[in-house]
Amino acid sequence: MIYGYARVSTNKQELDIQIKSLKEAGATKIFKEKISGAKADRKEMTALLEVIKAGDTLIVTKADRIARSLSQLESFVMDLTKKGVSVHIKNMGLFTAESMDNPITKMLFQVLGSFAEFERSMILERTQEGIQNARDKGVKFGRKSKTFVIEGALLHAIEQVEDGKMSQPEGAEFAGCSVATFKRRLKEYREQKEG
Repeated sequence: MIYGYARVSTNKQELDIQIKSLKEAGATKIFKEKISGAKADRKEMTALLEVIKAGDTLIVTKADRIARSLSQLESFVMDLTKKGVSVHIKNMGLFTAESMDNPITKMLFQVLGSFAEFERSMILERTQEGIQNARDKGVKFGRKSKTFVIEGALLHAIEQVEDGKMSQPEGAEFAGCSVATFKRRLKEYREQKEG
């Protein structure tokens, strides 16, 4: 049986390109998941490792889909090839128990794995630089906060607090909200007046 494994790190990323590539390479059953490679509890990977057996082939598009470091990659491939499973990493080649016993193939595997680890590190570095550059330009990351309409009793309470006629806890009680919520709305009110 030829199995495929496709993984992306976040729910915002898509698996389509990997799945198409795995099918083109002959994978008949594809395990796929959207989870960081740093997570140890990858359910689909665990399920795959439970069913794959001697004589089967595992195909992945790139080394970083199954491992985050050269040592992790080597350990993963060695464990599978010792079981009689062939591992086809599309951008590195096909590895079997026989080929992994060959010193030249093993060296080639380590060189290619080192390049894959280097590439991953460079992508991570460029991503972090890009995020920092965007932050320096004022780009905000994360979920966009909802704009709350300040009106009615809340508006009256905020105006009273701003005029010094009420304390913040009194304003919160008047508006019928918690002190923490009142403070957030007061901050938003002040930001809107400044803007």
